Amino acid sequence: MSTDGIDTDRLPSDTAEVETAEADRAGEDGNVAWRRLDPRVIAAVGIWCLLVILAAAVVMWWRDAPWWLHVSVPAPVLGVLGYEVLRWIKTFYRLTPERIELRTGVVVRSHRSIPRQRVRSVDVTAEPMHRILGIAAVKVGTGHRISSSTSAVLTLDALTAEGSEALREELLRRPGHPVAAGAAQRETVAAIDWSWLRYAPLSVSVPLLGLSFVGAVYEGLDILGADPDNVVIPKLITWLSTVEDLWPVAVLAVVAVALAGTVGSLGMFVEMWWGFRLNREPGGTLRTVRGLIVTRSVTLEEARLRGVEIAEPLSLRWGGGALTYAVATGSGTVEEEISAGNSSVLLPPAPLEEAHRVAAAVLREERDPTEAVRLVPHTRHALHRRLRLAFLVGTLLGGILVVLGVLLTPVLVHVGWVTALVVCAVGCCFAVDAHHSLGHGITGRHLVTRHGSLKRRTIALRRDGVIGWRISQWAWHRRSGLCRVTATTAGGRGAYHVKDVLLPEGLRFADEAVPGLLSQFMVGRGEVPERRGAEPDSGLG
Repeated sequence: MSTDGIDTDRLPSDTAEVETAEADRAGEDGNVAWRRLDPRVIAAVGIWCLLVILAAAVVMWWRDAPWWLHVSVPAPVLGVLGYEVLRWIKTFYRLTPERIELRTGVVVRSHRSIPRQRVRSVDVTAEPMHRILGIAAVKVGTGHRISSSTSAVLTLDALTAEGSEALREELLRRPGHPVAAGAAQRETVAAIDWSWLRYAPLSVSVPLLGLSFVGAVYEGLDILGADPDNVVIPKLITWLSTVEDLWPVAVLAVVAVALAGTVGSLGMFVEMWWGFRLNREPGGTLRTVRGLIVTRSVTLEEARLRGVEIAEPLSLRWGGGALTYAVATGSGTVEEEISAGNSSVLLPPAPLEEAHRVAAAVLREERDPTEAVRLVPHTRHALHRRLRLAFLVGTLLGGILVVLGVLLTPVLVHVGWVTALVVCAVGCCFAVDAHHSLGHGITGRHLVTRHGSLKRRTIALRRDGVIGWRISQWAWHRRSGLCRVTATTAGGRGAYHVKDVLLPEGLRFADEAVPGLLSQFMVGRGEVPERRGAEPDSGLG
């Protein structure tokens, strides 16, 4: 039996009190009956299994596959259905006044128990088959992580749609803060604006989606028996060998891939953000609802909020757009950011002004701290370090190709020096842009840091949410007097950096952001270096 979280406020002081408290709780919980999941979850798996068998049968009939292949496909699929039936039989859950519990497992039995006051998020998800059958999966999170890649989450797959919503409201109800389901009692912070669809083609996934389309066409031809390896591709190569000018063909191919990727990105945007709403509900929670095919409902306690992040990928920044994320306990990790079910996202790709407005509303500030503060720029030492890195990478790549050219073929020599020039030129552009993006500042309750070029991030972090500082100086930092100042917090990625700042300025910033936390470890306690050359109105403090 595993227990996620301990109610430390109710721990008795001796063994007798422990036994008495456990007996009382066991008596109270014993009056609460265990319940099963909704049996329609078996039907959902069964329908998917049937569709897989039918699709396999059609393909094998088309390809005239031998009889034993027809038999081999249904066996494992029906095994999956049988396992699902056993899982449903062996799974029970109950909600007591003190905790939510789950017993499950076919081969290995487990008993999960989460105290209700430890519940920090309740996410409701419904895939297409779930929606057709009127059920939904509920994920109950405690806001902390068991390991670097596993969160303390209890999953009920699946309950009725009405039951999942009632369970969400019940688990998030706090004393003195009743959760009301009425739409009139919710405050809509943001809703989808379909003019934002113009930002979908600015995603970095466009070329990947285009190439995925090419791969899907190849696999489709192979399934249909067109034999692309021996028929289609050789014919295509033969045709290309007869074309006098390949440039128009290459341009058309690139345009076709880009067009396919654009259509795919538009489809992904519609599926992910259909019906998007960000609501503030009674009881101090923020809830996002979105999704066309797969609906997702994510609830975030404002008490877990440690700040916000405005992310501007390069292509999206060129279009004047940005993404908005919550920095909160138990969400916003690196693993989550690259997933479609990111629970920390507060706004889809939207105009930068809208991102600032939503960030301010979420933080309950008149103005977004990432926009209100005038960031302190970093010195040219940081620029020089980035330029040196760009020249080093360009020279190294070009040098390797030149050496290979001397040993193998003169063609690589020319490829090498051209590569070196291109990489150095592009690297210098990114170095200048990254230097311009660097900055840090303090405004009211928040500290702000900004960095990045390919994906510029501006983070507003609550000062009272900072639990520690880490000062790092690499070998290439020491010569120029730079350092990296990292604020650690129990939320998001856990560590947020002020990159390539002069050491005295970094120490001064950390001490001013959270007075007393860092100065006690410095030589000459209380004598924090002053920032040299500072303007009177720097936006700090």
